[in-house]
Amino acid sequence: MKIKYILLHGLIMSVAMMACQKQEQLPTGTVKEVVDNTVTRFYKTLKPAQLDTISDAYVLGFLNDEEKAVLAKKFWTFEANVPVTVSLMRHTEQKILPFWLESSGFKKTSMLVKNEEFTYEVWQRDFDKGAVGLGINGFDMHRPVYFISVAPQNKSDKLEITNVAPAEYKLDTMRVGAFTYHDWDGLVLDEVPDQLKGQVLFTTVRGRAREAHLVHAFRTTDTPSSTEPDQVMLTWSGDPKTSVNVQWRTSPEIASGKVKYWVPGRQDTVSMDASVFKMEDRLLQNDRYVNRFTAKLKDLKPGTTYQYAIGTNPNKWSAPTSFKTESAQNDGFSFIWFGDTHFSPIWGDMAKKAVKRHPETAFFSIAGDLVSTGLHRDHWDQLWDHSKGVFTGKSLMPVPGNHDSQDGLGAWMYKEMFSLPENGPAGQPSEMTYAFNYQNALYLMIDATLSVPRQSAWVEEKLKNSDAKWKFVMFHFPPYNFEEPYDEIKKEWCTLFDKYHVDMVMNGHMHYYLRTKPMNGDKAVATPAQGTIYTMSISIPGKQVRWPDEEYAVVRYKDGPLYQHMTINGNTLSYKCYTPDGEVKDELIITK
Repeated sequence: MKIKYILLHGLIMSVAMMACQKQEQLPTGTVKEVVDNTVTRFYKTLKPAQLDTISDAYVLGFLNDEEKAVLAKKFWTFEANVPVTVSLMRHTEQKILPFWLESSGFKKTSMLVKNEEFTYEVWQRDFDKGAVGLGINGFDMHRPVYFISVAPQNKSDKLEITNVAPAEYKLDTMRVGAFTYHDWDGLVLDEVPDQLKGQVLFTTVRGRAREAHLVHAFRTTDTPSSTEPDQVMLTWSGDPKTSVNVQWRTSPEIASGKVKYWVPGRQDTVSMDASVFKMEDRLLQNDRYVNRFTAKLKDLKPGTTYQYAIGTNPNKWSAPTSFKTESAQNDGFSFIWFGDTHFSPIWGDMAKKAVKRHPETAFFSIAGDLVSTGLHRDHWDQLWDHSKGVFTGKSLMPVPGNHDSQDGLGAWMYKEMFSLPENGPAGQPSEMTYAFNYQNALYLMIDATLSVPRQSAWVEEKLKNSDAKWKFVMFHFPPYNFEEPYDEIKKEWCTLFDKYHVDMVMNGHMHYYLRTKPMNGDKAVATPAQGTIYTMSISIPGKQVRWPDEEYAVVRYKDGPLYQHMTINGNTLSYKCYTPDGEVKDELIITK
């Protein structure tokens, strides 16, 4: 009996140990930490030319076992209350399997999942209840990253999934019509095997391909930072009558900075210390870190010209330049706005010509897509280099576009570039949607890459409570165009523009020029007093091949570059669209 007991006890212990071994053991550390450290070691051990030759095999040989464990189990984690089967949908055109997929126990099935763009093969693995950890999509930048669905192994079990990381991507149901990528929510599944229908779907974003991007990843900038301040730019986050923000960049060696400013002809000067933060683009091999500074000048006098200089140490100051605050009276002003700029030298040349042609211009705006890849700082470096000197004396008040908000990862690098008003909708990222007034005009600057419905109450509140004579709205996606419908924007926002009479909406995105008839209720009306005029422009050459009729259009052009100069003087708005050489391509006068 004693021998039988010992054997039975040993069997129980063996089964228990096997169960414990089956439980997923997640390592400490994060994917970001591992990749950050790997990049740092690459820079220390490899020459620039070698960085371009890195392969998956080289990366795996470079990493230690602990780092590989993190990359194999900490990309996506969650806990399940019962044993589960995880189905992993992997794009069939991804050339290299994630290094951990087969070794961790996933098996390829015969099932396929499809949307109108991509086909995914289905891999599966069983997990015991408890923690589940999955690995990176790969070391390349394969944008259709994998997604997963989860089901209980025993159909009678009630599945509960908790502690999902990353937590920002919602859980859905695996079905035909479900979308998987938040940055492309119009792309839905149109073929799902019956075995997978009804399972818990983990949605994601294509930007997750960047989290471990190391192969063909490294970039350089033609204008790296130095100890000299550059990329000098003005913005507002407060009242344009009494404040202005001065921003610039240096290399990390410069730890502090300040701005001194004065009224020309007077002896007294005022100094303002700047805030500073270190900005990182880890794959920018010749300029990974820069320091960005912001000095917020306050208590200025309205309608006054000031000179200012930037100091990087007590005895070294930049050459002075000047700006003028908003007048205290509604004595008229003008501003210039651009459509998509895409860090183009063509746009930069046009912007320099525009500021010389219209020296009275109070400020500039850009209707989104300032750059082409918003998470590449070298694109921003080119944008500021091409427009050097334009924004040192005139504030720039932009909105983000889809290229600035990259692959569902948000426009955080855009946000780090600008110091803008923090008066946008509650629950949304600050400085992306905001409002400001200039004389008798209200400007609503909206980030249309964020949720449209979640911003509607803010839009209505700003319009309803404004007594401005002129109301302008800028956002990236045009409600009126022949390429893509924006029914949600028309339903949520355009109805508010009708209700509170917005005078003009300014957009980009479609890479052609358009001015509509006054629109109300999605129909053309007789006069601007009865409806809103929608405009769309492009700051680079256009790309239109199709050119169907648009019954709501008054003026259209296939090609750019173009810019818009608008003057408000009391009851009169003068609108003109120019070529870089000053030819007027469109003009309009509205009198109230």
